[in-house]
Amino acid sequence: MAGHHPGVPGLGDAPFNAGGRRSARPGAGREVDEDDDGIGDDDVHGRALVLASVARDARLNKKFLLLITLSAAIATLGLLQSSAAVVIGAMLVSPLLGPIMGIGFGLATLESNLIKRSLVTMAAGMAVAIFVAVLIIWLSPIRDVTPEVRARTQPTLLDLGVAVVGGIAGVYAIMRKLSGVMVGVAIATALVPPLSTIGFGLATGRFDFAVGAALLFLTNTLAIAFAATIIARFNRFGPSLTPQHTAMQVTGILFTLGILSIPLALTLNNLAGEVRARSIVQAELRSLLDESDRVDSMNVRMERDTVAVDGVILVDRYVAKLDTELAVRIRKALDRDARVSIVQLRQQTNAAVQVEEQLNRRLATLEQREEDARAILAGLTVGELVRRDRVLIDAQARRVVVQRDREAEGEQVAAAVDRIMAAVQASHPRWLVQNGALTAAEEPEKTEAESSPATP
Repeated sequence: MAGHHPGVPGLGDAPFNAGGRRSARPGAGREVDEDDDGIGDDDVHGRALVLASVARDARLNKKFLLLITLSAAIATLGLLQSSAAVVIGAMLVSPLLGPIMGIGFGLATLESNLIKRSLVTMAAGMAVAIFVAVLIIWLSPIRDVTPEVRARTQPTLLDLGVAVVGGIAGVYAIMRKLSGVMVGVAIATALVPPLSTIGFGLATGRFDFAVGAALLFLTNTLAIAFAATIIARFNRFGPSLTPQHTAMQVTGILFTLGILSIPLALTLNNLAGEVRARSIVQAELRSLLDESDRVDSMNVRMERDTVAVDGVILVDRYVAKLDTELAVRIRKALDRDARVSIVQLRQQTNAAVQVEEQLNRRLATLEQREEDARAILAGLTVGELVRRDRVLIDAQARRVVVQRDREAEGEQVAAAVDRIMAAVQASHPRWLVQNGALTAAEEPEKTEAESSPATP
């Protein structure tokens, strides 16, 4: 049923029917169909303009390729950084809503040229987006599975509902020319991020991620397109289609969505099971611990018919056979096999914390005294008027003794040494810097330990 789009290239040269009805006004040799009663020329012309706008947005051109390339690059980088804001930015740049709406309106009006154009544009956009994602991830040194990546690998029926509602809002925005609404639709119905996730899965060998993201993209695409088809039919696009055509459209949409709902429902059921299992595991674990014990981390996974539990807990005292007891309770509550691996770490009591703080303060004090001792020794031996082996330092008592022989030093040297000692004393007021006599029996080479008097 290819029709004529005045001013819209590529949709054929036959008279455009806006879904079965000719949009041109009656003229010579043209009769108005009896079904046209109640359908004003303005309504017909308005629908023709909407279809023309949809067809224009579904074209494959340089603008579309540039936008899909930029959008895929932004989305991929956002996924690698786990940045929701960057991913949202990629959704706003994405031009994929255009061809998806083209598919929806084409199905509503059975406009084959519009459907073909939209499918070609859609396929090209998907290929470019996946290629850009694979290239960026291949070049990137960071290939971690971030939460933003994982969030697009497990689509559920909830994603289908969001896409259907988003498609309805998108059609309404197109017909009412509400660009702001289309921005919200682009954000709500993620299209490019799943394609980037497919590229991530292919580049890293995580084909399960690629399959999950492909299912999410297919869900969003079909739901938006079918919602557009239904709303377009309600708004009298394709009024000349027979009841058989309508029944065929409804049957096809319901059948496709029904098939698509099966894996989505299974995923939703699995996620619901994981949430329930996590709640039960946390409750059972809490009942086995003391009030002062706390859970540092906990990971609960459903691996086929087995519940896998890994975690770390901080306890005041070790709980004997904790893994075994928790596994028994999980089996009883969930009627599934359980594999439990809980690491118990002793947490510090208040007394232990206080002791540790005291030790830290003590160590800090000793380090400060050692630093002061080095500074004092450097200050006293400046100019080599006082030899290092004649300076005795007791860091514990903060006492410094300078062994001197004033007669051997001479008047000028002794005065200079006195000034040095006074300067050092002034810079370290908490220390005691004093003179010590150097007798003839003492040797300058003696160490501090050798010069200390023996304790009787």
